[in-house]
Amino acid sequence: MEGKTERPKLLVSIVERRRGKDMIKLYDREGVTFHYQTVGRGTATSEIMDILGLESRDKDIVLSLAAASLIDQLAYRMSNELRGSVDTKGIFFDLPLTGMSNMIAAAFSIPLKAPEKEPAPRLTEALLEKAFPARQEDTGKEEPSMSSENKHTLILISVNQGYTETVLKTARSLGARGGTILRARWSGVKALETYHGISLQTEKEIIAIIVPNDLRNRIMDAVNEKHGLKTEAQAIVCSMKVDHFAPI
Repeated sequence: MEGKTERPKLLVSIVERRRGKDMIKLYDREGVTFHYQTVGRGTATSEIMDILGLESRDKDIVLSLAAASLIDQLAYRMSNELRGSVDTKGIFFDLPLTGMSNMIAAAFSIPLKAPEKEPAPRLTEALLEKAFPARQEDTGKEEPSMSSENKHTLILISVNQGYTETVLKTARSLGARGGTILRARWSGVKALETYHGISLQTEKEIIAIIVPNDLRNRIMDAVNEKHGLKTEAQAIVCSMKVDHFAPI
């Protein structure tokens, strides 16, 4: 009898510059072996960078693909025994995929056998007490300061170069704590100009922000209202759910 197959997932790791290769080596040892690496820029203020001991806003971004069970196991281990294995500060989060090239998907669709050992539990709120030390309340009881599973959203905002800080200010005013910026170019300008009657700037920046689900709609609505396509910023906003989120 053939085992079931499973969908792949995407693991996104955002770490300090020149630490991406170290993350890839760690992930390879854990059985996650398909990666892309690029660079981005963090949005932390100079005061926050001083507090965290960071020297540069430049970031390495590692995009890793693997079967969902491997990504789930890695997410669990990264918040426990593997945390600190790479000397860097950063975050990771994973996203479910709804489509993929056939040849790549086939490579990840390996029949699942009965596990020899009991599988590691999925990341839960209880486990996050280790990853996110909570403040001590008057009662002496610790509560987790952040949850991980299915309680965060990735917001992607495409914006004209020169307006990134303005858009971030709006997002921060509603609870966003920062993000990562990627350079990009817009394609398909003529079609949009014809349909909407507007002229789009080609050079763009993409802002990636992780927020709790309850902040998603407020931030997206505010960015769209204040900085949407018919403004000088010409922001385009979308979002997708995050399965797990934790610091590295």
